[in-house]
Amino acid sequence: MPPKISVCILACNEAAKIAHTLESARACPWVDEIVVFDSGSTDDTVAIAHQFTPRVEYHPWVDFTTNRRLIVDAAANDWVFILDADEEISPELSAAVAALRDDQFRMHPVITMPRRNYLLGRHVRAWDPDRIARLIDRKRVAWPQRSIHDRPAPTDGSVLNLAAPIYHNRYADHWNDYFDGERYEKRADALAHEMYAQGKRVGLLGLWLRPWAAFVKFFFLKRSFLDGSFGLLVAQKAAFSVQLKYARLWHLQQQKSSSP
Repeated sequence: MPPKISVCILACNEAAKIAHTLESARACPWVDEIVVFDSGSTDDTVAIAHQFTPRVEYHPWVDFTTNRRLIVDAAANDWVFILDADEEISPELSAAVAALRDDQFRMHPVITMPRRNYLLGRHVRAWDPDRIARLIDRKRVAWPQRSIHDRPAPTDGSVLNLAAPIYHNRYADHWNDYFDGERYEKRADALAHEMYAQGKRVGLLGLWLRPWAAFVKFFFLKRSFLDGSFGLLVAQKAAFSVQLKYARLWHLQQQKSSSP
């Protein structure tokens, strides 16, 4: 039987999706509380969240790692399940968590699961398994200093990998889920600064080869060609994302080198 678990959700302008997220959490018998941190929604996100939980608070956005640490620290329980506002706990995952033994929770302070991603209403098989660490004992993990892709690591014990998935973006079929210029810009900027801080640099060869390598990886090695024109779009999206990220890193290098 699982210990008491808090579900922690960060949200901003997710009115079209967050009800599915909250409903999936409320359906889990092991969920003790649901906490939502909103970072300034201008739609009905906050009103919808209040229909599912009394714990809805405002916190300004800093970055993924900082905001997730804040909401995890605010939870009533040490065991927390981190959920994005466009994700759902699948019935299979709910059952898998409910079936975990006490000794598994003692031995594994970090529990991962695959994320099943959807784009334009379709499952993106080329992105599988996209394994993420979302069920953690907050007292026995260390958080990396990263702005994106934060992955808490165990400080005591080991990682347990579950097979049942989280659903991501399952109910969206909008063009801006494929391309959103503002979101792309913010993500590329955050990733470029993160890479620069880690000592990574890019030159002419990298700017030319990396997008092609991303396309080959997803279209051929990850076999998105099996999905026809949709698979081609997935591979092109990956190549463009890589191009934008490294172009921003190159620009950042130029800015730093010309600074006094």
